[in-house]
Amino acid sequence: MERNRNLTVRTVYLYVATLVGLGLIIAGGVQSFELLLKATVLPQADAEEGLWAKQPPMPYALDRVKELDESSEISDEELAMVRSWLQDYENWSEQRADIDPVVAQRQRRAATALSLLFVGIPVYLYHWLTIRRELKGPKEADAQA
Repeated sequence: MERNRNLTVRTVYLYVATLVGLGLIIAGGVQSFELLLKATVLPQADAEEGLWAKQPPMPYALDRVKELDESSEISDEELAMVRSWLQDYENWSEQRADIDPVVAQRQRRAATALSLLFVGIPVYLYHWLTIRRELKGPKEADAQA
């Protein structure tokens, strides 16, 4: 009785692990196919994302700058903050010019898709082949008896 229970638990585990591996393969395959379509057939699918990624950042800690008019004066500290922000913005602009945000996003998705495939395939194959091997074992024993 205990042996049958152990076999049942093991069988359930093997089938669940096989399904998880199959799910990873399917998810990775879907993401890979999506990337292939976006890179070849549907290149404008990521155009809006690229446009949003190129939006310049808002100045941080410079709320008072919005309230300034031509007659207002700013303190030396606020002027230093503005100059610091301008320098940071110029550095950011130079760095952003070297990066295509759409390509970067595609590469992140490709890394995820490939990770799912590289993990899913071995998990699926190991557990499915174990199930097949175990299913063949009792039949061969019955045939020889």
